[in-house]
Amino acid sequence: MSPILHMVRKDWRRTRLILCIWYPILILATALDKRAGLFLGENDGLQSLPTPGAEELEFGVIVFAGVLLGFLELFLRATIVSRVVQDDSTVGSTAFWLSRPVSARRLLASKAMLLLPAMVLPQIVVQLLVTYQLAGSPSTATEGFLLPVVSVAVFMMLAVLTPTLAGMAVLGGIMTGVIMGGFLVLIWLGMPLSGNLGLFGALTNELPLVFVLGVCVTVICHQYLTRRTRQSLVVAFSGILVFLLVLSGGWFLEAV
Repeated sequence: MSPILHMVRKDWRRTRLILCIWYPILILATALDKRAGLFLGENDGLQSLPTPGAEELEFGVIVFAGVLLGFLELFLRATIVSRVVQDDSTVGSTAFWLSRPVSARRLLASKAMLLLPAMVLPQIVVQLLVTYQLAGSPSTATEGFLLPVVSVAVFMMLAVLTPTLAGMAVLGGIMTGVIMGGFLVLIWLGMPLSGNLGLFGALTNELPLVFVLGVCVTVICHQYLTRRTRQSLVVAFSGILVFLLVLSGGWFLEAV
């Protein structure tokens, strides 16, 4: 067995239990999210419901359960990536090159070979199947294929820059705060996003997702290959600033 496949097998053994817990939660969370979206579409955003009734109660239950499962699914997703990446950490006193005779390229390849089929592919398949079951036809939107890749890439970027799951949460919170704060500053300066899509609308468009993916991949590769955490952090936050400036121009949204 090649060293890369040996590392993939090792990581699979570490995470297979939590993956088996995550899969059904992913299916339920995706189904509830899609059902809530279809419910809003069928009822014109609940505008056609004159008084609270059974349909509104059903919608409230769907949303409440969907939010709870969504947070649980997100936590499990971060935990899985944390276990895969941080068990062979790239930072601190437990960094892989201090205790494991393995090259950075092989280690990076082994992580990608596990996360892509074990996490990205199931998310895409679940979205297609759930959409087909609820709407009668599978979704062919590019964003539906990009979002699973980007979500795993974002968590992996946070994991390579921190030693623990708690560190991932702190760094993720800081980056989210920087993005939101920068977005508010841009609006205050009179530079809203083109088409008034708002931050969430822009983040779910194709080209911004590609940009975010590019930043994440750059940071991940830089950290594994150079092992310079400070420089990797500079690259990550520089990517956020460039992303905000690109959003303020809105030139890419004209083609979406």
